[in-house]
Amino acid sequence: MKCWQCENEARASCKFCGRFMCKDHAVEHPTFMAMYLGDHETPKGIVVANAMWCGLCEILQEPVPMPEMF
Repeated sequence: MKCWQCENEARASCKFCGRFMCKDHAVEHPTFMAMYLGDHETPKGIVVANAMWCGLCEILQEPVPMPEMF
């Protein structure tokens, strides 16, 4: 595979959009993996701190309504 931005050899794929990228264009970005109830029913999340991100796809700050899913 080739890097989406520069056509060099890809080393990783974006966790968010799937684009391939070379080492120069890869960016580390945290990503949420799962949620569970911890001690005293406290919600906790499992996060990967250094997931690969292409830097091109836009990670939205707010949730998107999806009423058709129910």
